[in-house]
Amino acid sequence: MTPVKIALISATPLAIAPATAAVSAAVPNSTIWNLLDDRLLADLKQQGEMTGPLAARMDILIESALAGGADGVLLTCSQYGVRADHRDPATDGVTVISADGPLFEDAVALAPASVLLAASLESAAADSTARLDAAFAAAGAVTSIRSVVVPTGADPLPAPELAAHLAAAISEVTEPYDVVVLAQYSLAPAAEELRAHIAVPVLDGPSVAASRLRDAIEGSRR
Repeated sequence: MTPVKIALISATPLAIAPATAAVSAAVPNSTIWNLLDDRLLADLKQQGEMTGPLAARMDILIESALAGGADGVLLTCSQYGVRADHRDPATDGVTVISADGPLFEDAVALAPASVLLAASLESAAADSTARLDAAFAAAGAVTSIRSVVVPTGADPLPAPELAAHLAAAISEVTEPYDVVVLAQYSLAPAAEELRAHIAVPVLDGPSVAASRLRDAIEGSRR
């Protein structure tokens, strides 16, 4: 297979390993290129909203990836993923995928009556809930979305420990839910263990996005 270069653009180092693992599994012939601005999230929290200069910083990283010959670009940060939606594939020449656009599409496709969204930050929970709700609304679906915030999930924990923290928090949710959505890439390492102990589907962003990126790259080379 022809080698491909895939750029992963991150706003936290914690997202790099899950994204790398997912892309490497979905696209074995890929070379991973990491671009990181580890102040993006802190500056977003400090400023309280996505300002023009913050959006421009993400756009500059995307342009750097394209200029460097990336065959595909994945934004691993959910809060900056909207910048992928502003791209023109015809102009870029390659696919730029948001962190959770594919994830939300899969969640909508399950047609759940209720979704439990897990996050490690209040800001991530609020942002992902709003965008997931918009995705359901765009599909003409009415779905209840509630979130559970697990602050310890923001720490660099081994996957089993991370899964244990998430499972404990999820077990305290008394309202019924039909699917669990992991709102951040940093939580994805816990996905497999959670699936083994939770009766409903558990969706994580990296694996879904990596598959979509693979399909897009293969489609462009036919």
